[in-house]
Amino acid sequence: MDNNNKIITVHEQWRLILGDEISLIEPNDYVKLGVIISNPGLTDIEKNGSIAELLPYIRQKVKMWGVGVLRAENIKVLINKEVSKENITDDSESDSEDDFEDEELQRKNQLSRFDCIASLLSSAECIVVQDIFQTLSQFPITFPLITPKLNEEKEFNVMLPLYTGPIIKWEPSPGLIIENRLFSDPFKLIVAIRIGKNSTGKSTILNRLMTPDFMFSSKCDPRANFGVPYMVSGSVEFTWLTQETCKMDLWNEVFKDYYQKEKKEIFL
Repeated sequence: MDNNNKIITVHEQWRLILGDEISLIEPNDYVKLGVIISNPGLTDIEKNGSIAELLPYIRQKVKMWGVGVLRAENIKVLINKEVSKENITDDSESDSEDDFEDEELQRKNQLSRFDCIASLLSSAECIVVQDIFQTLSQFPITFPLITPKLNEEKEFNVMLPLYTGPIIKWEPSPGLIIENRLFSDPFKLIVAIRIGKNSTGKSTILNRLMTPDFMFSSKCDPRANFGVPYMVSGSVEFTWLTQETCKMDLWNEVFKDYYQKEKKEIFL
């Protein structure tokens, strides 16, 4: 990273989605909204630096509590699916070749929730990450606990120190609110480990238990047919298990009784 110009030189493995370099998000950048940014509306065939183009818009949405933009099912609305017809001819064979080429280009435009949120958090200064996480923690989504460094190959950041402190609340009984300061107060950790190469992975199974349909990154995500997220390898996602994140059966059968005991420990 260039500390003088506040520019992160992106490692070649991430350049398809971020370009050659990306600006470090400093507190002033995050505090000031500036000009209202509209949805960039990437076309299906745009791929190089696609997430870098989206980050200012996503950052703005998060600051304005529009965190829903980071749900997997909403990522697809950031792409304009209209196909240009400038090169259409009467030659059906030519059309077929063009369609095949367009399809191949589309498959290279892989835009995933995980890549968006990992890039956002990895390109921000520590205090900005904490501000962003304070907002994100109010919504039922997953967070990358381990993220890749943008300027280094096979190097990762553990986000735990930056996630410590936000208050997670639940209501064990009417009128009684329990608060847990994340990673400061006691917690219990449930870990799912990937084993083998089954066609149905752990994330797909876990998502059947969570309130959002695509909470953890999985092969069932919208646009997952374009490939796995670039940054998911070696990364770790987590969330807390409360009434806001658990589906009704999981909550009623497992966690409701536990939290009704008025313990302050939270399950992650």
